[in-house]
Amino acid sequence: MNRIIRLPGASLVLTSALLCVSCHSGSSSPSPSSSAGAINMLCYSSPTVQTVRLSAVFPIKTHDATTMVEEPWSADFRRYLAHSGNEGGISVTCDQVTSTDAEKEKADELRKQGHTVVETGWTYAN
Repeated sequence: MNRIIRLPGASLVLTSALLCVSCHSGSSSPSPSSSAGAINMLCYSSPTVQTVRLSAVFPIKTHDATTMVEEPWSADFRRYLAHSGNEGGISVTCDQVTSTDAEKEKADELRKQGHTVVETGWTYAN
């Protein structure tokens, strides 16, 4: 009877120890995607209106998932546009881009669609 109780108990202790070691090793070295490098972003006002305002391409440090979803750079660009004389609800979209030429490419795309494009030169201050 004691042997039957010891076997599950021993496996439980061993499993717990392995989990503890794996959790500890994961927390001591940050993952490359959350701490290494930066990614480039480009923000622009709603393309549903005639005049679209573009930010410059700007790098952001990679952040935790919550910050990436909340996009503080989007809120800052919206605030910048509001202080620049735009009125009403300003819709802003920010996209991750792979090229520093993304601003020119987006501006060209919007112009081909008949929009007036204002390149603001705005960048997010990390």
